[in-house]
Amino acid sequence: MRLFDILAVLYEPVNPLDNHEHLLSYVEPKLNEDGTCPIFKEAGDIYNLIQYADSPEQRSNLLDMVTRLNRLVRWIHLKTDVMWFGIYLCHGNKLVKYVYTGAMSKAEFPIAPEYLEKSINTRVIIERQHYYIPDVEKHTGPYYRCDAKVQSELCCPIFDPEGDVIGIFDCEDHRKHFFDEKVEFIRTKVKKAIEIFLEDHPYITHLGYSHFRPAEYNPVA
Repeated sequence: MRLFDILAVLYEPVNPLDNHEHLLSYVEPKLNEDGTCPIFKEAGDIYNLIQYADSPEQRSNLLDMVTRLNRLVRWIHLKTDVMWFGIYLCHGNKLVKYVYTGAMSKAEFPIAPEYLEKSINTRVIIERQHYYIPDVEKHTGPYYRCDAKVQSELCCPIFDPEGDVIGIFDCEDHRKHFFDEKVEFIRTKVKKAIEIFLEDHPYITHLGYSHFRPAEYNPVA
């Protein structure tokens, strides 16, 4: 698949007559007492993305962005048969899930050095490179297990035009070595398409790229 084909999915016009408001919220699983996601899940609270829109115009921008990104994750699912795919953006010292396809999962993850040995998401952000686990059972490094069925995972950083990380996208599957033949396509073409799309989207530009960088990247006053 070409980069053009992925971008076409993102830039296809959104029909104003379609109602996509449901994409602005999703169900989180009930979390453990320490805030971690349980292996076996039951429905918990509703997580609302509207909290990240500061005006009616920005809410409209948010809805447009989420609608297009949701279209992309579903397209990726159809093209690759991956069982879980999610896109997250940074907000200060936390990572927020904006869109996903697959089983329900935790909405926020903390971004801090102390989580480096616990979370692949944190490692990808801090080390600024993708991370691939072909076989979870044989993996000995950092790993945050949120689903007992997951056997392989690929997580990639999302960069802004200045080269700073502003988010990640995460892929999981119930088959070992599922991404062996897909790593290059996902970490290059899919990643580049998401970055091109976000670079000039009004939801991002309205707030400014620095808003989406982890706190340690922002200048200290």
